Amino acid sequence: MTEGRDDRPDFTWEEFAASPGPGGGPPPSDDERFKPCFRHPDRSTGITCQRCDRAICGECMRPASVGFQCPVCVAEQQLADHPSGGGRGGRGRGRRGGSGGGGGSNWRGGSGGSGGRRPFSGPSLAGFRLGGGPVTVTAALMVLMASVGLIDLVTPGRLASQVLGYSSTGLAQGQLWRLVTGILVPSGGILSLLLNLLFLWLIGRDVEAALGRGRMVGIAIISGLGSAAALSLLYPTIPLWGLAYSVIIGLIAARAALGYRAGEDVRSYLILFAILLVFNLVVGSMAGAVSLLGAVIAGIASGALLGTASANRTRFDTIALITLGVVLAGVCLGRAVV
Repeated sequence: MTEGRDDRPDFTWEEFAASPGPGGGPPPSDDERFKPCFRHPDRSTGITCQRCDRAICGECMRPASVGFQCPVCVAEQQLADHPSGGGRGGRGRGRRGGSGGGGGSNWRGGSGGSGGRRPFSGPSLAGFRLGGGPVTVTAALMVLMASVGLIDLVTPGRLASQVLGYSSTGLAQGQLWRLVTGILVPSGGILSLLLNLLFLWLIGRDVEAALGRGRMVGIAIISGLGSAAALSLLYPTIPLWGLAYSVIIGLIAARAALGYRAGEDVRSYLILFAILLVFNLVVGSMAGAVSLLGAVIAGIASGALLGTASANRTRFDTIALITLGVVLAGVCLGRAVV
């Protein structure tokens, strides 16, 4: 017991709250003792994760050797302990307790972390660790994107892009799948493909750990739709475009917006965003800049919707993302048929 404080077994909370703070100073205020849970902003808690200092409520607490940890840290530790099966462990925990690695995550962007991002260990790039984090959706997107890129490299006329890439002309002809499959199509050659895969690996696992599989897929699709909507408005006659790069930008924008609102240190996201922006300015075009702008707006909008407090979070998130996706798709289709 702290010096000067009663150590009676019936020491009450009221007495503790009225007792002096550390060093004999004034006691901490309620705002200092309690913070919103990083997944449930409507629940105040005085417990924080032992690894990352996120505020965690009773539903999000995971017992650890010392104190409690948040579901995100537990999922990443499981992957580190069992590299070949960590993803399965993370998903199982997500089904039982709402882990960030599971599709049913109740993570709310309004309080993505109370104590800032955890210190990174091991090799990193722009603040992003090169290991750790659920990989289910991230790996699936990478495999699909790599397959499309490799098919383009070995077939004349970039066959996969011709069939799957975003095209306003194709939309006018009823090829609606291009609104979704365009996110799998990288632009450029082998270097562009490798960079897309690298950056998706870096940001994808972080978003998947924090948001869950379903929300990550939703943001990826909406980022592509936002990019396509911007292109359709300013470049309505563009014949074909790959949206893979826009997906990465949209994921970063959504995660940075949520982290900023939660008081996290978002410098790593801004650094990665700057790297991608410089790369696009060097090797890209004005149409590419417009495409990325649409992805940024869509990503921020997704983050804002996910950060809105709601009594039924999962239902609200689903309806909000679907509504935003329908609006953006409507812009693309409306412009294509005009």
